[in-house]
Amino acid sequence: MTTQPEPDRLHHLLDRLRRGVLLEAEAAQLATAVTMLLARLADQDGAADIAVRAIRLMNEAGVQRDAAEARVRELEAADHIANLILGVRDEHVAALEQRVAELTAGQCTHALAVCEQHHHQPVAGCPYPRCKAAAARTTA
Repeated sequence: MTTQPEPDRLHHLLDRLRRGVLLEAEAAQLATAVTMLLARLADQDGAADIAVRAIRLMNEAGVQRDAAEARVRELEAADHIANLILGVRDEHVAALEQRVAELTAGQCTHALAVCEQHHHQPVAGCPYPRCKAAAARTTA
């Protein structure tokens, strides 16, 4: 027998074996069939082992993929938060720079006007730049 034995033929040979009336040629056929079935069983066991290993590897890869995706989401969230913080910081810096520019410009104009409003001639001890400069020139 070079091909897979037919189930009916195997049952017939098995029945004859159990009854003890198996002929020598039938015993050879049965031995060949059993050998083929054992080889097939070994192939299936080997294939099953390979399948089990493949499934385990796929599961491990899935766990690693899930962990990597979770880490990517964490990093994206952290990046988003950092960008929000930097945006708020940049807005505050721009607002402060604008306010400093306004105060500096206003101080120069305001200081001179207030100084001239209080006294027409520079006065020692006056906190405004015009008077301080004049006081420094007179003492030098």
